[in-house]
Amino acid sequence: MALFDRIDNFLEGLVDRFRRDNEDIRREARETEVAYELANAGDTVDVGETLKAVSVDFQPKFNAANHHCEKFELVEVNKPSLVIRRGGSFSLIATFNKEPDLKKKHLCKLFFSFGPKPNPTKGTQAVLQVSGKKMFDKSYEQWDVRVVSQEGAKVTLEVQVPTDALVGLWRSAVQVKHRDTETGHLLRLDTDIYILFNAWNKHDTVYMEEEDKRQEYVLNDIGKVWVGTYPSAYGRHWVFGQFDDVVLPACILMMERSGLIDEARGDPIRVSRALSKIVNSNDDNGVVIGKWNGEYDAGTSPSAWTGSIKILEEYIHKGRSVRYGQCWVFAGVLNTVCRALGLPSRVVTNLNSAHDTNVSFTIDEYFNKEGDELTYTYGGTNPSGLDDSIWNFHVWNDVWMSRPDLPPGYGGWQAVDATPQEKSEGIFQCGPASHEALRLGQTSYNYDVAFVLAEVNADIVRWKEDESAVDGFKKLYSNKTHVGRQMLTKKVGVLEDSGLRHSDREDCTEDYKAKEGTREERVTLHTAVRGSRNARHAFRFPSEAIEDVEFSLEDVERVPLGDDFSVTLKAVNVSEAVRTVTVVLTASSMYYTGAKAQDIARAEGKFALKVKESKTLSLPVTYKQYYHKLVEHAMIKLVAHCTVDETSYAWVDDDRFEVLKPAIKVEVLSGGVVGMAMLTRFSFTNPLPISLTNSSLVIDGPSITKPKTIPISDVRPKEEMVYELKLYPKKPADCTLVATFSSTELLNLSGSTNVSIAPAGN
Repeated sequence: MALFDRIDNFLEGLVDRFRRDNEDIRREARETEVAYELANAGDTVDVGETLKAVSVDFQPKFNAANHHCEKFELVEVNKPSLVIRRGGSFSLIATFNKEPDLKKKHLCKLFFSFGPKPNPTKGTQAVLQVSGKKMFDKSYEQWDVRVVSQEGAKVTLEVQVPTDALVGLWRSAVQVKHRDTETGHLLRLDTDIYILFNAWNKHDTVYMEEEDKRQEYVLNDIGKVWVGTYPSAYGRHWVFGQFDDVVLPACILMMERSGLIDEARGDPIRVSRALSKIVNSNDDNGVVIGKWNGEYDAGTSPSAWTGSIKILEEYIHKGRSVRYGQCWVFAGVLNTVCRALGLPSRVVTNLNSAHDTNVSFTIDEYFNKEGDELTYTYGGTNPSGLDDSIWNFHVWNDVWMSRPDLPPGYGGWQAVDATPQEKSEGIFQCGPASHEALRLGQTSYNYDVAFVLAEVNADIVRWKEDESAVDGFKKLYSNKTHVGRQMLTKKVGVLEDSGLRHSDREDCTEDYKAKEGTREERVTLHTAVRGSRNARHAFRFPSEAIEDVEFSLEDVERVPLGDDFSVTLKAVNVSEAVRTVTVVLTASSMYYTGAKAQDIARAEGKFALKVKESKTLSLPVTYKQYYHKLVEHAMIKLVAHCTVDETSYAWVDDDRFEVLKPAIKVEVLSGGVVGMAMLTRFSFTNPLPISLTNSSLVIDGPSITKPKTIPISDVRPKEEMVYELKLYPKKPADCTLVATFSSTELLNLSGSTNVSIAPAGN
């Protein structure tokens, strides 16, 4: 029976699994693994008075410290695991029933096996002969073993792990026998051995040279995800928690369900691609179910998650996909899994992210003869690209690796996206797409370079119905700068406790493309265009617009919840004749994907502009008009649609902003000491004229607490919500305590504070 089937069967009966202690959890998890198989199936167990291996101590804490793995909770439990990185070595102490003579009299073999059918030719099994040698003499690409010391019946060995060893869960056994006999004693060991990628080893395909970057992109267990609209996006804390004891077992389950063959699990290219598939649930029993319509009664609102640990716990606990996630949730979980497995990774936010459905490198907007925008009709006859969209923000991951499958120079950061948008090779997966390929427009290089390039650098093209045009539409106008306005990620080594301060924010836009508007940026896009018929169609038509009236829509950057605002348009006639202008101004609430939720306000009018004359028009919007129509993220879209009668020029622009909600104030009222009560307070003021109902507070923080969900009583209009809680820190650390608040009426409040936890006794 395949491993994932056994895990599925096992998980069905574990409703109360996480009520048990760690030792019970680990014991049951081992029972789900496929039985260990030796390559030498003929070996037997001799029950006579021959030499026997009694036990093996893998020294998990000592070895973990030497492999930058000491933070993993699995090395601290009662029955600890060995967690190490490939390309290094680890020591073990083998105890026998009597003193062995490994040089002359006895033979000792170590077996290390991966997966249900270990095979040395596929790299899924290593058979090491302990010869008594004191030094390694094999290359870094091979397994090796040497004797460090021997004290009577105890022998200390050191094992060299190849730099290309498979990443995941390994099993082991020790066999000893007399050199003159055929049979011997075999001891199968029950210690879980996790071998991870190694960013510290220059021969590993994920090697990263700078130590500060390794600390950030492999070892940092909390970070930020930037959400919102350009240019006022803010940072939201996310607890990756890759060292929690649930994460590595969850990684193994995910890899099994991904279907990736065992012998491919040492390749960061194929591993990261498989992870982008299994983090979403669209094609298999992946981790998170995506939902974007605001209806989350059957699960958890995407905005309510504070990090990945609770999601992965639920995934293992219930044995099925977790409800619900959106792009930042998919990216947060993927970042956790990548860092746990040793893949250097970071979370990246693209502001004004294009979703190009037809590989045209354009986001196409269509208008009829009267100037009204056309919408996608399911089952009808639609122009190509009519269901394109622009997300206010979209979040994915960068994963660091070499790319031996591509020409030299294409290694480094690779974009990997677990949010299910478009299928790649028939599956909802995306990446790894090389940054260098994106910068050069090399869309023929694996994987999904064309889709990611469109996300960050597509043009917006507006078309108007015209029976005389080639495809029934003439090209009116192209916006070459709106898409991919800014790519943001967390800066190395810095973490602000506020989402509105930006010293911890790194602009990585030029990692993806040349500076907007430069010749290099245009050449890159045109290079990509040559490889797509749909793209050539859009780019070969020049704009037919006569642009002698200049329009500008005033940006609205920050509107606190409760304030009024205005949609303001300015029109300037730069021609030498009178121009007649028709204007439609609208405001609507929207989802962050760009989909409209509800109309809020609308105004329209027609006026004449004299030569060189300018006019400003405004549409005021009051708090009472918009607050009950907001959906999660509280985003509003302002649209100005203008036409000039004399030239048939049609101009459309939009502005998007997020109404500012109050932040949760997180306070630590007493000093943080391991094992001692630490009093904390969480508070904010309800800005609405109505009560907040069905409310809950979620708190999370590595080294302090696992995620906790706390029901909160109704919060009356303009009332301050205050909740105090005693927490008991688990280990000394400089860490962050994160909180989110959600109710029926007000979603997605968050806050955090940095905390220093001192050792017990200080």
